[in-house]
Amino acid sequence: MMDKKNILIVGAGLAGSCLAQRLLELGHHITVLDKGENHATSVAAGMGNPMVFRRMNKSWRLDEFLPEAKEFYISLEKKLDTTLFHPITIRRLFSSEQERNSWVEKQNLPEFENYLSLITDEDNNYDRANNPFGSGRVKNAFWLDSEKFYQSNLLFFQKNGMLLKESFSLNDFNPEEGVYKGKNYDHIIFCCGYQNKELPFFAELPIQQTKGQTLAISSNEIPDNESLNRKCFVLPLGNSVFRIGATYEWNNYSLAPTDEGKELLLSNLNVIGDFKRTIMSQHAGVRPTVLDRRPILGKHPEFSKLFIFNGLGTKGYMMAPTLSREFANYLIDGITISKEISSERFI
Repeated sequence: MMDKKNILIVGAGLAGSCLAQRLLELGHHITVLDKGENHATSVAAGMGNPMVFRRMNKSWRLDEFLPEAKEFYISLEKKLDTTLFHPITIRRLFSSEQERNSWVEKQNLPEFENYLSLITDEDNNYDRANNPFGSGRVKNAFWLDSEKFYQSNLLFFQKNGMLLKESFSLNDFNPEEGVYKGKNYDHIIFCCGYQNKELPFFAELPIQQTKGQTLAISSNEIPDNESLNRKCFVLPLGNSVFRIGATYEWNNYSLAPTDEGKELLLSNLNVIGDFKRTIMSQHAGVRPTVLDRRPILGKHPEFSKLFIFNGLGTKGYMMAPTLSREFANYLIDGITISKEISSERFI
């Protein structure tokens, strides 16, 4: 019979919630600690873009991450009794002839056939946005309702008696014994996102605080059947409402939206088209990012019961389902974590 573990997960954002669900699938006893205020997962656009447009390359480990992400989120929808996953086509409006040529070179390669549509005359002559160099369509993209993801997971944990809705208390924690508020845990995983430095155990790891701002706008002029992309993304949410994003403000953990952020987003939107629009709201969040663009998973060098799962960054919604499964297997069965994502590369 499997030895069921008592596991405490600190943080119910993207990393913590996905890991909790994976460990529940394996039959373990899970407690999730979260104060109910999230400024990363819940305000993210939740987009899963297969491509990195800057170099016209596939996202890291795309062929593994994308199918598992779809399967995971669709299964989670049934578990949480809600709708989270939305397939979408991304129309990349080329920024130069060089970018267009790069797409053309790759669109017929077998490794890109699931992601890049062949450019057609319609794409070349697309007239619903500024299109001086033509455009291409990315297949198999998606977006996840991030706020609903966060709140639905919290509600699930609460209904099943697994949620401690509070801030982590250092005074009630013994890291050597793995005891929190008098309860002994086999494993304690810190999934604290951009707030990683607020606790001492993994504070030395280079998880940066990267602020991002988005706008919600309404417009009857922007096409709502696909996501437009150039200088920014335009994500249709339905009913003529769109999310425009996102800014990248390095080493900034302020949660306040700014006029500068709003003006930058509107300026970027104008590159796509001079659409009549009404600004509905502005949001700011902070991403946990790492300089080498890889997440950080692993074990504390001194306290054997302490672990970290963090740094998912801008591609987090695509990576989290696979990495949470791999981390659960590492935690329970000792299956080795890739050096590329292991915390040992910094310790």
